[in-house]
Amino acid sequence: MSLAIDELLLERVDGVRLLGPLSLRLGPGERLGLVGESGSGKSLLVQALFGVLPPGVRQAGGRFTAFGFPLDRPGRGRDQIRGARMAWVPQDPRQALNPLLTLAQHLALLPGIHRAEGSRRALDRLTPLLERLGLPTGGAFLGRFPHQISGGQRQRLCLAMALSCDPELLVLDEPTTALDPLARRAFLDLVLGLQRERGLGFLWITHDLGLAAEACDRLLVLYGGEALEAGPAARLLSAPRHPYTARLLEAARRRPSREAGFLPAPGHRPDGCPFRPRCPDPAEACSAWGPWRGEPHDGLRCERPLEAAAPA
Repeated sequence: MSLAIDELLLERVDGVRLLGPLSLRLGPGERLGLVGESGSGKSLLVQALFGVLPPGVRQAGGRFTAFGFPLDRPGRGRDQIRGARMAWVPQDPRQALNPLLTLAQHLALLPGIHRAEGSRRALDRLTPLLERLGLPTGGAFLGRFPHQISGGQRQRLCLAMALSCDPELLVLDEPTTALDPLARRAFLDLVLGLQRERGLGFLWITHDLGLAAEACDRLLVLYGGEALEAGPAARLLSAPRHPYTARLLEAARRRPSREAGFLPAPGHRPDGCPFRPRCPDPAEACSAWGPWRGEPHDGLRCERPLEAAAPA
């Protein structure tokens, strides 16, 4: 199993729950999309996986492993996983890149840590990858600093860094948010091509259900820190069962939403289903969670699911 998360619970230090309990499985070469709007807990999950939770947030329960090694406890195995076998493509490359390092220095960072590889050797080895990503390989370009290249080039540089140690699993955190539509399309095609060539597995974090369905085999929908629906991407795209999944699909199709309102802040969320205040047809039972229906790969958590038919 590439990634296994069991009942992971993330809280603020004052005890306010932010995410979970959440469980998921990702096998070798599988592509799982984690979908939900801002505040649903997607990026917190990524930060927990890579050990960089923000101040004031803690892991309050559960566990997670990658390739059989625990990631939530110190150890040599954990340090060998992060950045080598499991790599992260961040949402905002401007914040992820060091403005004081050249592009060449960025590319040599992870190979130096995980492979004890010198800069020149690492760059020589990565030349075919840079060419595949459409990045120049000459010294004039690699000697530049991040602010001297375009946004699309910065995102591809982050992808090259993530792939620099030949990982088996990529975690992509909203990687196309800052790109224009053409660059977004090109980046998606590029990642899917690399996935096929290298047999990569990935966890793709996004708010865009349409993009996730195109990029991934399976989807897990989050709202207010809770998993609401999971299943094959084609099924969720054609026949969502949870009202929130249907709402995300409307947004992906650029249709106006029928429900108004915003995701309540942590500490102000209702009992039971967090989507209840925005649901078009809530039931009394929605104030108390029922059991998760189905297997983790294909399930639904809703008291009044939609009919199993494509939305009008």
